[in-house]
Amino acid sequence: MRQILACVLLLVLASSIFYVAGQEHQQEKKGAAQTSEAKSTNDQVEVKTDRFSGVITVKLKPQVILDKQDHQMTVDIETKLGEKGRLESEKEDVKAESWFRSQATSLVDFGDQELHFLIDEKPLDIGRAMGGLDTGVDKSKLKPGFRSSQSFVSIFSRSDLERFGKARRIEMRLGSVEITLSQPVIATLREYANQVLAQHKIASEKKQ
Repeated sequence: MRQILACVLLLVLASSIFYVAGQEHQQEKKGAAQTSEAKSTNDQVEVKTDRFSGVITVKLKPQVILDKQDHQMTVDIETKLGEKGRLESEKEDVKAESWFRSQATSLVDFGDQELHFLIDEKPLDIGRAMGGLDTGVDKSKLKPGFRSSQSFVSIFSRSDLERFGKARRIEMRLGSVEITLSQPVIATLREYANQVLAQHKIASEKKQ
């Protein structure tokens, strides 16, 4: 009788151990998933941390902001946070390098190349975007029938990203070209801006 009771107790104990171990494994998987989700909830936004330098890079994959039969434009952005060697006065700065890339059937006149936004009907003037004709572009990488490629770069500051992070409607003008951004693109820009601001806070806390 005692042997039977002992066997029963051993079986109960073993079952309990396996159950607890299984629960811990599930919690670990859940925690890992939550950590990944905290980094980015949008597959168009990529967050990477260099394990040697600690520098955090937040990238926005190319987003189509204009798609016409004769002209297409995209925007992609990259922000590096936590870089060493910056002046004390610049530590709170955020510099989001923003590239506007155009390809068309013929050369597009971008006029003065001044970059302006209307964010929820309120103006945001970024200044002149630097760039122009891509003379060394591989024509085979352009859309069929497209012949010209132009690229322009501008820098978004922390205050600019704060406004993008709350935007519901965004219109932009680059020189002579006016665009109203689609809601999916606006949602992705909001996600990107908020990710940069969140990661900047993390990078700042690490330095303290």
